[in-house]
Amino acid sequence: MKKFEEYTYIRPDLQKVQSQFQEALTSFKHAGTFEEQDAAMKEIYRIRNTADTMVNLVLIRHSIDTNDDYYKNEQDIMDDLQPHFQAMESEFYKELTASSFRKELENKWGKQLFALAELQLKTFSPEVLEDLQQENRLSSQYTKLVASAKIHFDGKEYTLAQLQPFTESPDRNIRKRAGKARFSFFSERAEEFDRIYDELVSIRAGIAKKLGFANFVELGYARMNRTDYDADMVKNSGSRSGRSSSLQPKSTESARDPGWVWKN
Repeated sequence: MKKFEEYTYIRPDLQKVQSQFQEALTSFKHAGTFEEQDAAMKEIYRIRNTADTMVNLVLIRHSIDTNDDYYKNEQDIMDDLQPHFQAMESEFYKELTASSFRKELENKWGKQLFALAELQLKTFSPEVLEDLQQENRLSSQYTKLVASAKIHFDGKEYTLAQLQPFTESPDRNIRKRAGKARFSFFSERAEEFDRIYDELVSIRAGIAKKLGFANFVELGYARMNRTDYDADMVKNSGSRSGRSSSLQPKSTESARDPGWVWKN
């Protein structure tokens, strides 16, 4: 099995990917038999999977070291490319769900594939492509900001992830000092975090409304491929309401005494 570091990254050529995709999609649409359509479908997935592999290589390598200028630049490029890949996927799903060989395809690939396709069709339209690019840029800005943390604690420098074990220490004093160090990082950068959050809320609410959703919560469930339940079902479930009422007393306590977290 190939190790992660052995994977070679090659930036996807959008025009080339689109050309290959359109050729395969044309074969899918004009297939005269189930076998022909199935073969075209496999080619579409090969093209998509190749592009997705490159997207994920950039995402992971950039997240490992956000100071790496090469992958920082590639992530910026991917932020703009991904919605174009989503547009192609949406085109394919439209043809897939309308296929005259749907029954045969369902028997081979499963009905869940079609349920996912129908759900994902609701999450994209050409009208929101530029909004999706901006959403990606803001998400990358957040990732970079969080990764920039260099927190000094007990004479050493830590990232947020490296500091986390200290916030869970059995020693109350260590937990308290680590928590203060962690929240100081966010407090000092509150203005930038608030800006990113505000812009993300705005852009996501706008995307949701353009796609016909009441709010981003509904869109979020669709993006997460929730074919078996939705936001209303979770909201009305006994487990959610039960957790809410059982947690309320502790929330009330924390509101009265901000220091309660250090007593546990």
